[in-house]
Amino acid sequence: MPKTNYSNKPVRSFRISREGVRQLKALAANMGRGESDVIEVALDRMYREEIRFGQLIREGQNPEDNYQVTETEEE
Repeated sequence: MPKTNYSNKPVRSFRISREGVRQLKALAANMGRGESDVIEVALDRMYREEIRFGQLIREGQNPEDNYQVTETEEE
């Protein structure tokens, strides 16, 4: 059965600096994975670290709860 590039994952687009692109390509080549897999692994690692040090939402919390909007009167 032939392999396809089809995935059930949603498509996202990001702007990354030249240095970021260079690093992404190097990591993908070194790990033998696709660039999107590298981004997923990096994001997961960063997310876990942020939770570990309490700098991010805890599992099960709503991220919007961290933001507050105060009403101001316009002149």
